Amino acid sequence: MIIIMSVEVTCGKCGEKITNMKMLKSLKDVMNPYSGKCPSCGQKLSTSEFSLDVQEK
Repeated sequence: MIIIMSVEVTCGKCGEKITNMKMLKSLKDVMNPYSGKCPSCGQKLSTSEFSLDVQEK
């Protein structure tokens, strides 16, 4: 059996999807292209304050 997992990173303030990853990357690598801010609302993104929701599809 092969399990394929994707990770969706969304802004905690506005809910905008920032990225969808097929392979895990560090949060710093995800935020770099956006200068550490949500591209939609400008909220500062934190590598230490985040939550993780797991959903089976």
